[in-house]
Amino acid sequence: MTYEWTLYFCLFLALWSAVIGGVFSAFSEFVMSGLLRTAPAGGIEAMQHINRTVIKTQFVAGILSIALFSVLFALYSTTIFEGAALVTLILAPIVYLPMVFFMTIFGNVPMNNKLERLDHTTSEAEAYWVKYGRDWTRLNHIRTLGSVLTAGLYIIAAITLITSGQV
Repeated sequence: MTYEWTLYFCLFLALWSAVIGGVFSAFSEFVMSGLLRTAPAGGIEAMQHINRTVIKTQFVAGILSIALFSVLFALYSTTIFEGAALVTLILAPIVYLPMVFFMTIFGNVPMNNKLERLDHTTSEAEAYWVKYGRDWTRLNHIRTLGSVLTAGLYIIAAITLITSGQV
């Protein structure tokens, strides 16, 4: 039986993880930086609109699907692969889940939900905005790193599958 499809799946997961990481990076590097330089009410209102919009995008679907597919692929890989290829295929979800998926679910999303409940014109919102900008961006840097590391692990897995003759 040929497992060539697994090579392409590794490359797909690598590419999609890298794209997710690129979006996270762009957001941390200049979107949040720009929003935090505006008047708090304007930055808060803009971020509230961004958060409402992002829920309906392929970006969120990508975050969720990488979590699911990486775990299922790692479990499947334990039945057919060995050595360094298997190790990298198992490490990918071990990196991705805490650094990207759980960080999103338990870190950034609750902060977004709290921001959403605030009236962007109040002093309470303005005070939260300073903390939000600092903490949210810090968590987003972790998500960026997790996505990039995951992409790298899938590239290494693909190379290792080829060089070890497993595909």
